[in-house]
Amino acid sequence: MDQELKDINARLDNLMAFLAENMVTKQELDERLQTLATKQDFHDLLTSVDGIAKRFKDTDEELPVVAGWTSRMEEWSQKAANKIGVEYKALIYIRRKEQAFLPALPRS
Repeated sequence: MDQELKDINARLDNLMAFLAENMVTKQELDERLQTLATKQDFHDLLTSVDGIAKRFKDTDEELPVVAGWTSRMEEWSQKAANKIGVEYKALIYIRRKEQAFLPALPRS
């Protein structure tokens, strides 16, 4: 019987040590919960991400239009330069699906 009590006491000691190390009080739990994101935080974040996605979508839709304008201006500038006898070097080239890009700079 003494051995049984010693075993029970040892197990209780282990349990008490575990609980002391791993349990939190209601106050500690409340403090931890205050640092977590709320539904409103997630809603605000989602709204921001949606706004950024819309801007990217709008930009993707506007790029071909701007490329078309640039292409027409480039053609007009070339024709005007030829008529007035001025050498004209294009800064912007329009290629493939009217995507504009700058030519590579010469290496030094």
